[in-house]
Amino acid sequence: MGATKALSWRQRMPDLLIRGLSAEALDRLKAQAARNGRSMQAEATSIIESGIKPTMAEWLDRVERSRERIEAQRGVLPGSSADLIRELRESRDES
Repeated sequence: MGATKALSWRQRMPDLLIRGLSAEALDRLKAQAARNGRSMQAEATSIIESGIKPTMAEWLDRVERSRERIEAQRGVLPGSSADLIRELRESRDES
């Protein structure tokens, strides 16, 4: 059973082999990993993931999708906060 779990973990987490890394770069990675209390693999993963950032267009698209999802869940119609404040004031003035 343990081998099956290890195999399924392996299938979900692909490996990356970096060839030709200089001894200096390896030493710097080891030192940085030690400073951050991580293994070299965890440090390399952190460096790679932090360097792969979404483009502005991807980020804005993600924000827009999140906003739409939140509005749909709350039943709020799209609009600015200024529009909502204006509507509240007008409804209060009418009563």
